[in-house]
Amino acid sequence: MKTYRLENIDEKKAKQVNFLLNMLDPALPEIDQKRLVRSVEDEDLYLFVAETDGHLAGMLTLTYCETLSRRKYWIEDVIVDSSFRGKGFGRELVRAAVNFAREKEGIPTIYLTSNPSRVSARRLYVSEGFEEYETGVFRLRQA
Repeated sequence: MKTYRLENIDEKKAKQVNFLLNMLDPALPEIDQKRLVRSVEDEDLYLFVAETDGHLAGMLTLTYCETLSRRKYWIEDVIVDSSFRGKGFGRELVRAAVNFAREKEGIPTIYLTSNPSRVSARRLYVSEGFEEYETGVFRLRQA
């Protein structure tokens, strides 16, 4: 297994990213290669992948946000291909993102959200030092 920040998106990687995103949420529209290229070129968005034998087994997105009150990172879009779950890919992705953020910012604030139904993912986050933060998440849906 190799876990790294994906900085170049070719057609094959774009298909694999879309496959994983569809596994995360089947309602998501496919993202074209141009948009994926723009995303990984964004200085505040980092795409981490876990790869084995040329296949993307999992991915996560780390985003940077600076407000007047603090600088913070968000971990989003964490998904491991169902055929690779339980083999440490998710843990390695989270560690890669956290280590990257620490190298850039020292000890930054890192947030993530996780649906309560994702029991094993939530156990992973707690085992990696994340604490459940008492908050209410609000969402304004697009019309």
